[in-house]
Amino acid sequence: MLDIIIKGGSIIDGSGSAPYSADIGIKDGRIEKIGNLTEDAEAVIDAAGLTVTPGFIDSHSHSDNQIFSHPEMREKIEQGITTSIGGQCGSSLLCKKEMPKDFFEKAAETKLGSSLATFVGHGSVRAAVMNYENREPSAEELSKMKELVRESIRRGAVGMSTGLIYNPGMFAKTDELIELSRVCCEEGGILASHIRGESDTLIEAVDEFLTIVRATGCRGIISHHKACYSRNHGKVNETLHMIDKINSEGYDVYCDVYPYLASGTSLAARFVPKIYQADGNTLKNIKDEKIRKIIIEHNEKSYDVSHIDWALIKHCKDHPEYQGRYICDIAKEMGCSDIDAALNLIEISDNSCSACFFSMCEEDVATVISHPRAMICTDSGVATSSAPYHPRLRASFVKAIRRFVRELGVVSLPEMIRKMTSLPAFVYNLKGKGLIKEGYDADICVFNYEKLTDKSDYLDPFPKSEGLNYVISGGEIVCEDAVYNGKLPAKFIPRTN
Repeated sequence: MLDIIIKGGSIIDGSGSAPYSADIGIKDGRIEKIGNLTEDAEAVIDAAGLTVTPGFIDSHSHSDNQIFSHPEMREKIEQGITTSIGGQCGSSLLCKKEMPKDFFEKAAETKLGSSLATFVGHGSVRAAVMNYENREPSAEELSKMKELVRESIRRGAVGMSTGLIYNPGMFAKTDELIELSRVCCEEGGILASHIRGESDTLIEAVDEFLTIVRATGCRGIISHHKACYSRNHGKVNETLHMIDKINSEGYDVYCDVYPYLASGTSLAARFVPKIYQADGNTLKNIKDEKIRKIIIEHNEKSYDVSHIDWALIKHCKDHPEYQGRYICDIAKEMGCSDIDAALNLIEISDNSCSACFFSMCEEDVATVISHPRAMICTDSGVATSSAPYHPRLRASFVKAIRRFVRELGVVSLPEMIRKMTSLPAFVYNLKGKGLIKEGYDADICVFNYEKLTDKSDYLDPFPKSEGLNYVISGGEIVCEDAVYNGKLPAKFIPRTN
């Protein structure tokens, strides 16, 4: 007897091929049979009129931060994500001083709602060895960082990520990144990067990343690829051409993208120059009258900060009254300039204030999504409190299908599913995932294509999506109608070659 039979669905198998009709039989967490099935099963899902796909794979996630505190991964599984790749943007639980050295053992023992693999973060490695100092490493320090990267990948990290706008990764020069990436490549790891600039210096930042790939031979992924601010819109056409060129030379480079026009990060990362974030002195420097004036002048040259109606506060520690409001409106209430209000929010929140920044255009997002080497991501973890969050945390994959397939026709549905399943499975060497195929893991989504709709938005991110009938993780039904049932059949995935 089979555990589950999915009857009569339109199967999009993840390969990019056209849909076909068949039944799927699941046994012991695997896809046992595909065809016209007549045997009995403990559960039967009537998928007539519905679309059946592999479970979605979140190419760029921060779910590793909650692996022990929120193992259910609710917001992942409730949008069809059955596997995530964490440890991104240079930050990972690996190598953080507060984490035990037996992370991999603890992770292997932890039952999850949605499976998880992780990078080791370059920023976490650098902080473990050098704290948050703005300088080059000594030979001894570089050797220690290399050893941490090597050990992490040998023990199960999929590779190394960098976050070159964040403290302390922003202080690393290209030579340091090449040396560490070379170790990553030697150990069979992948290199993912939140590159050094996504606006005025986008072209230069992509060039730096590709220089590192050429110097090391690493498989590379440009994280959440975008061009910020109207003066830079259209630059993704050039950067995607740069990706095509390096691949034509025999290298192996990809990117991922989320389907929204607003990014999300901390106010300090956006408004405080890196030199004033060094050594943990962000708050001290904001309070210094002379330095604060320099910071304000820097922002006036870099952004339109006369009216910051493009930054929506999503979290402000100890000050929920500012959540869900634009900085320009908060500034009026505070009786100060918009940029002063942004710095005030950093100060009163103890540097724990983040926002959604509306800086992208839909044409660029569509251009990136349509690239054959682009994967879909959330760039998010899971909710840990009742505070508002970027809607990508809850609805990236549903929105990508609804907006860029059904409404805009940027790519076909089979191609979008490939970007969400078999492509990231290949890039990250996830054996047995990403396809509807006999012998593969039974991670499966069943949805009504015409009704699949994201309801989460910037002001109210909490509503669940509609039209997602079933999510199966590890051979067990974990969601019905986008409501998670609490089961934990998934697991941590160590790196395999």
